Amino acid sequence: MNKKGATTTDLNNNNAVSEVSLNYKTQKKWADRLTGYTCYMMYAKSLYITWQNETYWTYNCFDEKSDENIEVSKLSTVCWLDIRGYLRMSELSPGVVYEIVYEVKLTKGASGWKLPIKLQLALPDGRVQERQVSLLEKPRKEWFQLNVGNFQSKDGESGEICFSIFEHGGHWKTGLIIKGAILRPKKQMTL
Repeated sequence: MNKKGATTTDLNNNNAVSEVSLNYKTQKKWADRLTGYTCYMMYAKSLYITWQNETYWTYNCFDEKSDENIEVSKLSTVCWLDIRGYLRMSELSPGVVYEIVYEVKLTKGASGWKLPIKLQLALPDGRVQERQVSLLEKPRKEWFQLNVGNFQSKDGESGEICFSIFEHGGHWKTGLIIKGAILRPKKQMTL
């Protein structure tokens, strides 16, 4: 991965892995430390968020562990929640089982989460995975991950994957903070 701004690393030893920020630091791409497989972090600014204006969502700076300053998106209030990310399959390592998770946080005063949210993964071949998750019992004021789904990338596969969080129940929700979506090999436990 010799892109401008990236560090070249021997993936057979335990040195730091190659990493590069993309699209004005709204995305990050790196190689998995153990396998060398491509991983992505798509921060909130690179996601499509319905009603994405200051009336419904605000952006705040957040200091990442790697001394980066990223923007997270904080829900003020909406009744139609819809967040989507897209990535071309050709950007991923072929033959790898990937998982997609959203990294989110609920504020202390988060409300309106009585109905479960839906997590959906749409693959280029038309297959769709969908599941529901309740946020009622999730922790407040700490980051947690919502697993959208798993898929296997194929050599030469074209098209995009779409990964979504939505709840269209029509009742008002508040207090959700979106850091972004992570695409990584399924067995990977940490960034």
